[in-house]
Amino acid sequence: MKQRVQTIGDCLNGNSPLARLQEHALHLGRLQRQLALLLPDYLQDSVAVANFRQGVLVLHVASAAIAARMNLILPRLREGFFAQGSAIDELRVKIRPSHAEYRRPAPTRAVSAEALSGIETLRAALPGDSPLSEPLNRLLMHVARKPRNDPLSK
Repeated sequence: MKQRVQTIGDCLNGNSPLARLQEHALHLGRLQRQLALLLPDYLQDSVAVANFRQGVLVLHVASAAIAARMNLILPRLREGFFAQGSAIDELRVKIRPSHAEYRRPAPTRAVSAEALSGIETLRAALPGDSPLSEPLNRLLMHVARKPRNDPLSK
């Protein structure tokens, strides 16, 4: 039996899951362009279309302050979408901070007294022209600048 080879074009046509996904993505893109026409300039970079399902358009905003502003203009946005030909029954605003706000603080690293003693012993045992001498000196100077009463350094 000979198997039929499908092209990407075949997958994007008809009622395949990929075709439905592409149509949904195109619809979200159209809604995003319509939203850009409706939003004031100061909200343009802070609001994005997240999803549209069963008449409910979900918008992601960058902060609670922007969400509060958006809630004030939702009726006007709904009317604007309707005027542009999009039937939206409900608009929902969800706070979705940008990736920059998700950054975790850098972990605090400390050198234990045992490790510090071992590094000092190694540095003393190295010849003066060793390429490892300078990096060890910098490390010891850096550690010496940090407070010693830090509970992590014990």
